[in-house]
Amino acid sequence: MTEQQSFLVTARKWRPLVFSSVVGQDHVTTTLKNAIRTGRVHHAYLFTGPRGVGKTTCARILARALNCQNPTDAEPCNVCDSCTGVLDGRSVDVIEIDGASNNSVDDVRKLRDNAKYAPLNGRYKMYIIDEVHMLSTAAFNALLKTLEEPPPHLVFVFATTEIHKVPATILSRCQRFDFRRMEISSIVSHLRHIAETDGVSIDEGSLVSIARKADGSMRDSQSIFDQMVSFCGTKIVASDVSNALHLIDDEFFFDVAKAISEHDVARMFEVSRLVVSRGYDLQETLIGLLEHYRNLLTVISTGSTTLIEASSQTMKRYADTADSISKADVLRLMTIITQGEAQLRQNPPHPRVRFEFTLVQLAAMDDSVQLGELLARLSVGTPSAPVGGVAMAVKVGPVNRQVRVPTKQASALTARNLSEKWNSALEGLPEHLSFIRSAIKQGMLTVDFSDVGLVLRPAADIIHHRITDQVADLRSHLTTIYGTPVGLQLIPAPALSVAEREAESGKKNGVEDDSLMTPIEHTLVALFKAKRVGRT
Repeated sequence: MTEQQSFLVTARKWRPLVFSSVVGQDHVTTTLKNAIRTGRVHHAYLFTGPRGVGKTTCARILARALNCQNPTDAEPCNVCDSCTGVLDGRSVDVIEIDGASNNSVDDVRKLRDNAKYAPLNGRYKMYIIDEVHMLSTAAFNALLKTLEEPPPHLVFVFATTEIHKVPATILSRCQRFDFRRMEISSIVSHLRHIAETDGVSIDEGSLVSIARKADGSMRDSQSIFDQMVSFCGTKIVASDVSNALHLIDDEFFFDVAKAISEHDVARMFEVSRLVVSRGYDLQETLIGLLEHYRNLLTVISTGSTTLIEASSQTMKRYADTADSISKADVLRLMTIITQGEAQLRQNPPHPRVRFEFTLVQLAAMDDSVQLGELLARLSVGTPSAPVGGVAMAVKVGPVNRQVRVPTKQASALTARNLSEKWNSALEGLPEHLSFIRSAIKQGMLTVDFSDVGLVLRPAADIIHHRITDQVADLRSHLTTIYGTPVGLQLIPAPALSVAEREAESGKKNGVEDDSLMTPIEHTLVALFKAKRVGRT
């Protein structure tokens, strides 16, 4: 046999032969081994999950383990006649069926007729039906009786990637195992082991690129690995992987993000020309850019790079870049990218123009300014007076993203921070502001806390007029207490009800009657040491 004829693809060469060799599915293998040890073998198993994660592999290992003549800790020996018969595909007790090509009622009827015969060599006869969701409804119904009351020697293993197509009547008769999507780290570790064993030199960036391209499938990653060995030989580097798989490398997205942060609109047209000339898909390019900013967002939010699926060198770059951009800007950029990608998904006319428009929007986007910081700037010197109670628009210069001021900023104030120091701020009011303290304690002035500042709500018009002239001094006092400018908003007093207006008019022969005084009036009399007089 020639070398070409003897070549075995990596996915078959490295197919696990025992449960302990299965990668990333410990919850499945542990349960199956315990069932074999304790003799609690179910008559029907349903394996579901993405492609290439070990469903058929585990089914074959289970078949060998159940009939193995020399099992070790519920693992097949793979050397006895029963095990080798399954490995060579000549066992009459283990039958593999493709559900896509054997999906009729007649096929299931033949299966049902043959299932009643006892196994020839082992203890169990097993049917492995791959892609079981391809069976017709009539075929599923024909299988129900056998599944509900099978012979003691019969075991079914169903495998599917589309569990939602399997009828509930079948699901209720099976033990279901959900196989997990392979993690990037698991694929990288396994491919590294394969490369070292086969004498292939491959860097970490190449392993990560292959693992990401595989999209959670170990079999896909091994097929891509074979492709890279054929393309590069025994030495594989990240640049060759990107060229062979037509991938957009991380360096491209870092360059685009840098141009966006510098508001380089002209550079965006160069980026568009580069993407089109290299033949990259426009939609995939935006998705990659969206993932780039997602990685930055995770670093900004968590302070760690553990949630990023990339090489250690790339993760370090993300950590360094995260200091130069704010969370608010990242969210706005991701919103624009998402909108642009959604438009391209609809296959609009002139997709390049829409792609360029999205890039230009990103580069032309102004830097965001924290609301607290903006209020602090306005409190120092407002360039225009309020009109109709609403301040006119103020042009705020760009914020230097490269510099982070370690001093305490107004944007750090929150409603919780304001409330924690409020009692000390209230008790520390100077003598000329003692009326505000008394009004608050008497319940004539309520204070609401927000992330922007304080909202003062007087209970009566007279309270509002009295403290209007004291707002500036109160703001100055609070700035001293909190160490940063605090926003203050004085809300007009609510209008009096009909009953309160009648009581205030004092219409009872001009004689004062305390019973007609409203709670507000009682408090005003106590607060101002006043006396209520009737009106004539």
